[in-house]
Amino acid sequence: MKTSYVDFLLCGGAIGAILASVLALIALLRPLSTAFFSEYHVIVDLMLALLCYGLLSALLVRVLLKIRPMEPGEYSMDSSVFTYWKLLTIVYRLGQGALNPFTPVFVKPLIEMLFGARVGADVALGGTIDDPYMVTIGAGAVLGNASLVSGNMVYGGKFVCGAVNIGAGATIGVNSVILPGTEVGDNVTLLGGSYVMPGTKIPAGETWRGNPARKWM
Repeated sequence: MKTSYVDFLLCGGAIGAILASVLALIALLRPLSTAFFSEYHVIVDLMLALLCYGLLSALLVRVLLKIRPMEPGEYSMDSSVFTYWKLLTIVYRLGQGALNPFTPVFVKPLIEMLFGARVGADVALGGTIDDPYMVTIGAGAVLGNASLVSGNMVYGGKFVCGAVNIGAGATIGVNSVILPGTEVGDNVTLLGGSYVMPGTKIPAGETWRGNPARKWM
């Protein structure tokens, strides 16, 4: 993936700002952690630092998106949109990584929501969401283990981003991939290992499978 000095400056600045804020917060809280946890305060401080880093990363992503939302489309690798996407990606991936110790499986939808995903109630999330701020998942949907829902793809020297909408009650099979600009209707079943190509619209209640995915039943 093409990078430039601008990427390093923007991402380094964002990470540096988050780290500086975290260190300031931990310095303020250290007297309390030392008083309550004695020699174990180092462990507590570390966990608090990770938690603060993750939450501040989510806040930064939401603020950036409020100022400049990601616009779906196809862009060159030199475009400002691609540069902006890389900034968002670095911030949210590091933030999610910092929150991993606090993220059992049943909390994963909440973490994705922190970074901009719109997730309904009772969603089972066994897979991965890339670009959560581009993804909407309806109530009761199930995303199988190792599945991937991605709001972006890079091919042929182009960067493509687009919204992904998964309807209520849909079941996304294990190892399936859903690419940007797709709509999966309510109560759809996508069988394991299927690839939903960009721009695909799957009507409600249908069963699809294959690579590329096609209607099966």
